[in-house]
Amino acid sequence: MMDDSPNFPPEETPDRLILIAIEERYWLFEGEEFLGAMLRGSGFFPKPVQCLRFKDSFEMRIFLGPERPMNKFWLINPDIIERLRRNDHLLEIEGPEG
Repeated sequence: MMDDSPNFPPEETPDRLILIAIEERYWLFEGEEFLGAMLRGSGFFPKPVQCLRFKDSFEMRIFLGPERPMNKFWLINPDIIERLRRNDHLLEIEGPEG
């Protein structure tokens, strides 16, 4: 599922699980409390999982800002992403351009 809306993510959503991506590399951006359930594919986690896709690391760095180093984010296995896609639990959104 792909969404081209520029408003990402809606701030009023209390429970959200947000990933960020470049090509086929994925990181957890928000929702660490739901990470275990998402990885297992069982239990409660907000659906669809929102995935903000960037064209390159430069665009992602602009979005994140200098105060958020990439080594602080959980890396997500691409097989987990494929399962989310198959189950229609992934909403992929194009990131803002730098």
